[in-house]
Amino acid sequence: MSGSTSLIARLHDLVTEEVVAVRGVLELLRRESAALLRRDAGDLLVISNSKAEAVARAASLGRQRQTLLQENPDLDQAGMAAALEQLHKLATQCRQQNEANGLMIRGQRRRIECALNILRGGQPGVDIYGRDGATTQLTRLSREPLASY
Repeated sequence: MSGSTSLIARLHDLVTEEVVAVRGVLELLRRESAALLRRDAGDLLVISNSKAEAVARAASLGRQRQTLLQENPDLDQAGMAAALEQLHKLATQCRQQNEANGLMIRGQRRRIECALNILRGGQPGVDIYGRDGATTQLTRLSREPLASY
C-alpha cells in the first residue's frame, strides 16, 4: 500500500471514529436533557462526567484529523464527503441540544433562586438590565424571612 493510500485509510478511520464519538456526545446530551426534566441530580453527575470524557475524545479525534490534513494538504478527501457532511450535521445537532440544555438549566436556576429569595424573606426577584448590559435582581425584602416562622 502506497503512502498516499495509507494516509487516506488513516483519514477515513479518523473520520469514522469521530462520527461515532460525536454521535456518543449527542446521545449523552439527550440523556442529560431527560435527566434535567426529571431533575435527577445523581444521573446528571454521571452523565456530566461521561459527557466530559466523550467530548474530549471527539475533540482529540478532530485535532488528529486536522493535523493529518494540514500535514498532507494534497490528500484527496473526495471519498469522505458523505462522512464529513454527517460529522457536520451531528456537530450542529450537538450544539443545538447543548444550547437547549443550557436554557433548561438557566430556567431551573432562576426558579430556585426565586424560591430561595422568598424563603429568605424577599419577594420573587425581577431581572433588570444595567447600563453595562448585566442583569441584576430587583427585590424588596420583608421584615422577617419565611424560614423564621
